Amino acid sequence: MFRFRQKAAQWVRFWQQQFNSQSWLSLHSLMLIKGILLFLLSMGVFLYITDGVINQETRDWDLKIMLAIQKTHTPILDILMKTFSNIGGPVVLIGISLGLTVKFWLRRQWIELFGLLWAAIGGALVSLLIKAGFNRDRPQIWAMIHDHLNTSSYPSGHVMNGVVIYGFCGYLLGRSFPRWRGLIYLGTFLLVLGIAWSRMYVGLHWPTDVLAGYATGFAWLNVSIISFEIRKRREEMRRKQI
Repeated sequence: MFRFRQKAAQWVRFWQQQFNSQSWLSLHSLMLIKGILLFLLSMGVFLYITDGVINQETRDWDLKIMLAIQKTHTPILDILMKTFSNIGGPVVLIGISLGLTVKFWLRRQWIELFGLLWAAIGGALVSLLIKAGFNRDRPQIWAMIHDHLNTSSYPSGHVMNGVVIYGFCGYLLGRSFPRWRGLIYLGTFLLVLGIAWSRMYVGLHWPTDVLAGYATGFAWLNVSIISFEIRKRREEMRRKQI
């Protein structure tokens, strides 16, 4: 009971400091507000796309884009797009997550470790749960890669998990190297863009699958960043009180 009251008091002090007159316009407060707004915007986009997919309003649009992408196929692009598809696959993403987990564990960076696990595991579960709610077949136009996938095509798990994991890693790098933040964010964006395009190029996802993957991935990425920033802020407050 005492520990519960102590924890509750810590949370009250935290939110008081977040929203008092002096810190209302602070960087952390603005970051929290922006993150919440971006989450709501992302979910709004996802629901809008989902409504069009369910009502089959995007069928012709999806098909036209896929046929246009097919015309861009070249031997060099085939190799490049297969590589990007693999970069967004579970083997690479799990390997990156495990490697960073070990690194944060050895360095006792517990907040970074928790943030990474929250982003990676939570994102994977959210992706599977959303896919379970749909039964959309994958494109049957062509398939350059045979992933033997038995999950719904909607939304793209490669894109969603790529946005979450690479996005969170890019965010951590941007915090550590603020001077190079712009280039880091640009590189992360281009990497995820390559993964998204590759999933259409190899014929395993419709464009709306990719867009929905972006929306859900960006939403969970914002949840992960908000959670990480709250823990970082609490840690800074705790150190100041010592």
